[in-house]
Amino acid sequence: MRRALSLVHRWLGGLVGLGLAVLGLTGAALLWKPWWVGVPLAPHAPSDAETLAMIEAAGRLGARYVTLPSAEFGAGQAGLAAEGAGAYLAHDGTLLARWGSIWDRPETFLFDLHHHLLMGKTGELLSGWLGIAAVLFCVTGLVLWWPTRRTFRLRALPPRMTRPAVIRHHRDIGAVLALPILLAGLTGALMVLKPLGSAVVAPLSPAGEVAAWQAKPPTPAVAASTLDWAAILAAARARFPDAELRMIVWPKAPGEAVTIRMRRPTEWHPNGRTTLTLASDGTLLTARDATAAPLAIRAQNALYPLHSTRMAGSAMALPLRIVMTLAGLGLALLGSLAVVTFWRRTFSQPDRPAPILPQRLGAG
Repeated sequence: MRRALSLVHRWLGGLVGLGLAVLGLTGAALLWKPWWVGVPLAPHAPSDAETLAMIEAAGRLGARYVTLPSAEFGAGQAGLAAEGAGAYLAHDGTLLARWGSIWDRPETFLFDLHHHLLMGKTGELLSGWLGIAAVLFCVTGLVLWWPTRRTFRLRALPPRMTRPAVIRHHRDIGAVLALPILLAGLTGALMVLKPLGSAVVAPLSPAGEVAAWQAKPPTPAVAASTLDWAAILAAARARFPDAELRMIVWPKAPGEAVTIRMRRPTEWHPNGRTTLTLASDGTLLTARDATAAPLAIRAQNALYPLHSTRMAGSAMALPLRIVMTLAGLGLALLGSLAVVTFWRRTFSQPDRPAPILPQRLGAG
C-alpha cells in the first residue's frame, strides 16, 4: 500500500506540480495586493458625500458596479462594461487608474492567472481540480512522511540539488506546510467547484431552508427614471444602520432595480453578503440579512475570507495572511521541484553497474 501511495503521489506531482506552483506563487502575491498595487490609498470607509462622488464618477465611466474603499484597500474599484476593464477611484471620485483589459495591470493579470489560468471558465474549473490535487498531496504526503519523521530537518531550500536531498526536503517542508496548503486548496476548490461545495456544507442545514434562501424573490417592475442615489443610500442605511456600504450594482436594463451589498459587523466577507434591491427612487424592494442565513450558507460565505485571508474585523487576518503566504511560496517550491525531479528521473538513463576489472595476481 505504501509503495502504491508513493507512486500515485510522485506521478500526480510530476503531472500537476507546475500548475500548483503557479497557483501558489500568484496567490501569495495577491495576498499583499494593497501594499504593491501602485495607486494612492486612503484606508478608511467613505462618507456618504464621498460615496455619492464615487458613484457619480463611476457612472460617467459607464460602470456596471463599484466596490467602495475599505480599511484594507483604500480605493474604489469600478467594473466597466468591457470584459476585464476597470478603474480605481479616490474617495472624492478622482480617477486614479484605468485599464481596458486584464493585461494592462499586474494585479488584474495575476488574479486572472490565479483564478482562471488565463483560460476563462475552463481554466477556472481546472484551478478548482488543482485545489483538490493539493488536498490529496497533503494527505498522501503526511502518510508517506510519518515513518521518516525522525530524520526531520527544517530547511528553506534543499542542501544539495541531488534527488535524495530534494526528496527529503520535499517531505519535511510539505509536512510543515500541510495544514495551510490543505486550507488553501480545500477552500479554493469548494468555491470554484460549486456542486462539490454545496454537497460538503449541505449537512449543516435542512435542504428546505437552503433552497428557500437561495430562491430569488420576485422583484417588482419599477418605473424607469433617473436614479436618486441619495435616496437609495439613505434607504439602505435605514434598513441596516449598523452595516457598511460595500458595493453598488447598477441596473442591467432600464426599469430594473439597483443592488446594494453591505457588510454587517459580524460578517467576515470583506464585501459583505447582506444584499438589498431598491427602486430608482429609493423604495426598498427586497433585503437579505446574511447574518440570518442558514448555517450552510454562512459556511459557504466564509470560504472566500479564509482563502484570501481578507477576514474583515478579525484579529486572525494578519497572522493567517503570513501563514498562507508561506504556504503559497512553499507550494510553488514544492510543485516546481517535484516536476523537475520527476521528469529528470523519467528521462534519465538507468544507472549501470560499474564494470568489474580483473585484478592482477599478487595485487594487494
